[in-house]
Amino acid sequence: MTPPIKIGSVASVVIVAAAVVLYFMARENDPENYRASIAQVQQIQQLASDWSVETARVRSDPMADYDALVAFVPQMDQLKETLLATVKGIPEIPDRLANDVSAYASAVDAKEERIERFKTANSVVRNSARYLPLAAASIVQDEASAADLAREVGNVATDINDYLAAPTDAAKGRLTAVVERLGTQAAGLPDRLANAVANFNAHATVLLEHQGPTDEIFEQATSNDLSDLSVRLIADLGTELNRVQQRSTWFMNGILGAAATLLLLWVVLALVRTRPDEVEVADADVALPDTLEAAPTAPVAATGVARDNGAAREAAASEKLLTAQRILAETIGQRIADTSHAIAADVETLPVENGAADEVRRRAQEIAELAERMARVSKAQDATYVLLDVNECLDEIVDSTSAEAVATVTRETAEVPEVFAARAEICLMLEKILENSVQAIQEKGLGQEGAKGEIRITTDGDDDKATVTVIDNGVGMAADVRERMFEPFYTSKADRAGLGLTTTSHLVEKYGGTFSVSSHEGGGTVTRVELPGMSSR
Repeated sequence: MTPPIKIGSVASVVIVAAAVVLYFMARENDPENYRASIAQVQQIQQLASDWSVETARVRSDPMADYDALVAFVPQMDQLKETLLATVKGIPEIPDRLANDVSAYASAVDAKEERIERFKTANSVVRNSARYLPLAAASIVQDEASAADLAREVGNVATDINDYLAAPTDAAKGRLTAVVERLGTQAAGLPDRLANAVANFNAHATVLLEHQGPTDEIFEQATSNDLSDLSVRLIADLGTELNRVQQRSTWFMNGILGAAATLLLLWVVLALVRTRPDEVEVADADVALPDTLEAAPTAPVAATGVARDNGAAREAAASEKLLTAQRILAETIGQRIADTSHAIAADVETLPVENGAADEVRRRAQEIAELAERMARVSKAQDATYVLLDVNECLDEIVDSTSAEAVATVTRETAEVPEVFAARAEICLMLEKILENSVQAIQEKGLGQEGAKGEIRITTDGDDDKATVTVIDNGVGMAADVRERMFEPFYTSKADRAGLGLTTTSHLVEKYGGTFSVSSHEGGGTVTRVELPGMSSR
């Protein structure tokens, strides 16, 4: 084995080892658990909000039972435990983030405890509020009850009802004094009437003592503390998710780079290994004069033979080089194929909850699709700049996107200033916008079985700029998608490369224009492009 091959073998082992390390690091940086954690926090946030609404309903309805409140407890506990298990399964999660999740779980427990306290306190207050009027009636209707006593009891019952609606310290102090006075008066009353007054005072005291704390407990039970914590935790998990996704991308690109480096290494070694044959040919040519000395009678013929032999050897060397390269390419290709199959088989053994397998396959597909798209764009692109009326692109982009197959397309064109640009680039820019609208309508379930969406394309302009607006009634975009829609390769759909709006924004910026998107989830999208006219450039 020659030294270059030894060096190549060592280098190959190092490169393959690096690729294996990158592969396992990519597995350790699977972003799926972060996505699942964010979804679980959002579910807890929604459930906590629903729980607060149900608590308010129970408080306002004297006849409501507490079964609906209790039903939330197992749901909340299950979500909390699932979140903790998901976060625990994230390797090398930052300590700060792990502590935040732990504190969030404690906040969930605190909400459960507050709702339980509210349920207990509210049941006591509700019970006394229900029986206070009955106790007052038994006193007023008793034949032994004096008119002054009956009137005072009736007034106290009314005042306590007012106090329950708007409790104040002043009203509480005044009513407490009245209730204590009634208790003193009851000592000189007949037993039956004294017991009725004592019963009335007991319910009145419960209401005066517990109404205020119950209101405070209710405010705590229905506060937005857990929702605010949810928002902060989702933001922190999202930040870490972006970092992990970026690292995962680096590792995937590193694996592809290692494969490319290995291929390049063996091609170079193949070229190096053919050089000794070339040297042998040269040495043989130099040694031919010794043969001529041995046959001086035929110098011309010997020289011709030497030249023929040299040409034959040179041709053989070239053929050998081509054959070696072909075999090398075939061998390396087979090795790469075998390695790919081995990695794919290993990926299939990953746990179901680990998304690394899907991520590896998705990244490879993205790279292939990107290469194809870039090739198509490069072939179709017209680098010649012309004075272009953007209205000329509309028919072309409607046809190329098949927009009329899924939507009723309305075009409202106006006279616009000409733009000095490459026609292919401007039409591509508008095509990507319309393509997004078509996809949004399809995702909404329109464009199938006769039900079509709606797309309106309008053009307008003045002396300085040409404006193109595309409006659709598709699914719209969520807030997190709107924030990242211009990032290269970002997409919320696994079957897309995430280059449409990136391409559009790049071209708009190239021509000094402006690009705006207004959208909300479920409410369609309005996309507007403004390009400077020739007179303003």
